[in-house]
Amino acid sequence: PPATAGTTDAGTIDPLPALADLADQHGARFHVDASYGGPLLFSDTHRTALTGLTRAHTVTLDLHKLGWQPVAAGLLAVPAPATLTPLAHQADYLNADDDTEAGLPDLLGRSLRTTRRPDILKIAVTLKALGRQGLGDLVDRTLAAARTFADLVDAHPRYELHSQPTLTTVLFRPIGADDTALAAIRRSLLIEGHAVLGRATTPTGLWLKATLLNPHTQPGDLTHLLKLVEGHTPR
Repeated sequence: PPATAGTTDAGTIDPLPALADLADQHGARFHVDASYGGPLLFSDTHRTALTGLTRAHTVTLDLHKLGWQPVAAGLLAVPAPATLTPLAHQADYLNADDDTEAGLPDLLGRSLRTTRRPDILKIAVTLKALGRQGLGDLVDRTLAAARTFADLVDAHPRYELHSQPTLTTVLFRPIGADDTALAAIRRSLLIEGHAVLGRATTPTGLWLKATLLNPHTQPGDLTHLLKLVEGHTPR
């Protein structure tokens, strides 16, 4: 069964150990989409949230969020190269052995997407420059900013907090604002160039979604964001 370590809407992480146990019981392959939450592995503080990830047969990561890479920056992690053997399938229109033997470079095997450039190069350069500790520090600071923002929302009498964030996504809304008002707030902030807020629908309705990804964010920036939303909230 698939599991998600960092959902798009709220940044939550599935119970990976329990799902791994379930896969073992049924002899099923266990895949984890860790595109958002995978970089918690860099953090000594937060990596325990990914307990159970090592039991996955395959894992997808995308470091364009908590890896600070330009899009695209996705990769598929497998336990051994043999898992990727089916990708070595040859096709006459793609693989010309005589050209390769004549010395022409064969670039098709450099990426899972054949002729597209391999995303891994920029990831490798970043890892070389910052190392695990450097990336882990950025992850810690960004998660701390999200929790600071959640606390500011929770303490504010005019706002409602959905839940404490697991990663860097905070769902919130002005108390009493309906779906139409929330949509108007988002569009106004975007059109005026003040802020880009997403939206998420949960069983308790529609929420504004702030996904914090800048490790240099300061509390004053977060307070300012709340004031901007408040200024665009219908009375």
